[in-house]
Amino acid sequence: MGALFLVKLLALGAATVGGLPAGSYTISPVNVRLPHGQTSTSVNVTSSRLEPMAIQAQIFRWSQEGDTDVLTHTSDIILSPPMATIPSGAVQTFRLLLRPGHGADRERHYRLLLEEIPTAGTADGRLSFSMRASIPVVVAPEQPVTSNMEWRATRGADTTIVLTVTNSGPAYDKIMALAATMPDGEIVNAVPSGTNPYVLPGAQRQWTLRGKTSTGAVHLDISARAGASIRNLPITQ
Repeated sequence: MGALFLVKLLALGAATVGGLPAGSYTISPVNVRLPHGQTSTSVNVTSSRLEPMAIQAQIFRWSQEGDTDVLTHTSDIILSPPMATIPSGAVQTFRLLLRPGHGADRERHYRLLLEEIPTAGTADGRLSFSMRASIPVVVAPEQPVTSNMEWRATRGADTTIVLTVTNSGPAYDKIMALAATMPDGEIVNAVPSGTNPYVLPGAQRQWTLRGKTSTGAVHLDISARAGASIRNLPITQ
């Protein structure tokens, strides 16, 4: 993912007065990593909306349970400002300051949530869309760490095959692309159970290969943050 996230907010379906779009905004960067020893960073939101936009900012500790992201309140990071109104064409900087005293022996994971406070609407009849962005924030430990992705293929219900990856390493990974080839040579679309491609330490992610009852091994071509890899997985019960 690049360093810039651009969202177009268009008035879809119902025509707006004058045919004008509601506008757009950019967020930079869209993922944050603090190397060991760095205690502060910032995220910029630039608005090209026709009207001012009010943004609420919150920081959460980030963990995973199965295919679900779990966000819990934290005081590890000071976030400033917690709320801001951005005029049209202006840039708002949200600053993150890591509090001292939190251990540097492991990788830590957070999410910065930027959410627009909706207005009552516009006087000229344009549709109103609210922004909501979730930005990963990773704090690196003192010593370099890597992920350890363990894959398996099992038979699921209704003639499906379930691919499961478990990250037993101390660093997060991210599955950016996954191609599955069956024993008969057919390439099958792997449908993710969740919407987040990240796999945090100790977490699992699953994909389903639908309508397949093959025996033998599934061939996987995997593109991940840690690099490209190939797996040949026997299909187990």
